[in-house]
Amino acid sequence: MPKEDKTPTDEITGRFALDELSETQRMRIDAQRRQRVNGNGGGTDAADVLARRGASYAALGQNGQAIAFYQQAVDAYRVANDPSGEAVTLASMASAHWQIGHTEEAVAAYVDAADAYRAAGSTRGQATALNCLGVIHEQRNNLEAALGYHEQALALLFDSDDPMGEAATLDVIAVLQRKLGRYDDALSTHRDALAIRRTHNDTSGEASTRHAIAVCYEEKGEVEKAIAFYEWALSLRRRAIDYRGEALTAYNLAKLYERIGKLGEAESLLARVVEIEASINSPDLPRDRSELAALRQRIRGEAAVPAAQS
Repeated sequence: MPKEDKTPTDEITGRFALDELSETQRMRIDAQRRQRVNGNGGGTDAADVLARRGASYAALGQNGQAIAFYQQAVDAYRVANDPSGEAVTLASMASAHWQIGHTEEAVAAYVDAADAYRAAGSTRGQATALNCLGVIHEQRNNLEAALGYHEQALALLFDSDDPMGEAATLDVIAVLQRKLGRYDDALSTHRDALAIRRTHNDTSGEASTRHAIAVCYEEKGEVEKAIAFYEWALSLRRRAIDYRGEALTAYNLAKLYERIGKLGEAESLLARVVEIEASINSPDLPRDRSELAALRQRIRGEAAVPAAQS
């Protein structure tokens, strides 16, 4: 099976830094708070402290403690009628649940976060929460449900003029369409993402999308088209000096070449993969080094057969 490029998924779940209460988020929320009169319940200093404590525990990997403080902060933000603080904290709480495998609780918190972001007037925040819901449902193999959430997010991102978020979401939708066997839809959706990335000179993003298109063609059995898109993606990875991306695409192309009997091309690419993975301490290195050794042994074996016959 070809390797997937998870970059678009990382982009759609990381936008607005939902995994933590970053200083940028806090400044934004504080600015919003200063601009309005808080009519119900007074200030939010206590809620802010609780949310920061939750973020501190989350940074230490103590997600159970983080969740407890996040919940207290959410309650306090609700009393203070502060949907912005509530939304960010709910999203952070959802992330903490997600990281320790509490998927039902994560889903519930992201649903609440999406509602709170909508109440706060944050279209992008709402879209990110919906995209996170889509990713969770995909991980649970609820592909149609995942697709529905991503499509809702896509509409919001289009309306909020967020082309990079829109492109990443399109790519994630296309991957789901491919997994559902809807290859023509997937290719069309990837091409929509590709057009956005090219318009905005997003070389790394364009490489990721072309890699995904190649995977789609490979699964369809259209080998020549798959090779063309892998090679194009590989060229863009190198131009962007994206070593991880280069290794990912080079691996897929190497395995495809090996499958169709172009062993020399496969060996050269797989050697480059191993070289990159050794330099970045990739967890895939032992497996790919073993695959390279097996490929070289195969090449030597095939070369020895004609020599023995002569």
